[in-house]
Amino acid sequence: MKKSNVGWIFAVIILSILLILSLILGMSGYYYSISYLNSNSDLTVGDSFSIGVNPNQASVASFTFDGAFLPGETIPQVVQINAQDLNSDVRVRVKAKIFGIVSDTEFDFVTSEHFEKAEDGYYYYDDVLQGGNKITFCTYIVLPKDADFVSREKYIISFVVETLETKFDDQNIWKNVQQY
Repeated sequence: MKKSNVGWIFAVIILSILLILSLILGMSGYYYSISYLNSNSDLTVGDSFSIGVNPNQASVASFTFDGAFLPGETIPQVVQINAQDLNSDVRVRVKAKIFGIVSDTEFDFVTSEHFEKAEDGYYYYDDVLQGGNKITFCTYIVLPKDADFVSREKYIISFVVETLETKFDDQNIWKNVQQY
């Protein structure tokens, strides 16, 4: 072996190691993403569930649904907001997000008469949720008409419920919070 070839041999060995490492990391990332998207939560579509809230916090509940639903389909789903453990009154807003679809897809909901959707994508409760009570956010989920669901895939819908105590100025606080 010539002394002039040592540099080339070293470069080929290093590049081969980097190629193998990138293939291993790429494949493990692919399988991780597939297993994440096909993971199941304890909640399923059609089961009613209740999201417990605390004052001045965000609470999240997620559930899994199959891509076998058709775009524009209405799915029965009762989502309640539970403040039975609270001693204080709170203002409430709700947002739902779907994971597993590339586009930024938003759902519509058949909500109770006290929830109204605002321009920021949140549904605001028009009254005060008193401690010790619970309210129904929605009774049906309306899937977007332009969503591209794959029937063999699983999707995750997350509901984020944010609360503020009534002593705070919710209009200014929520207006100035960055949206995700």
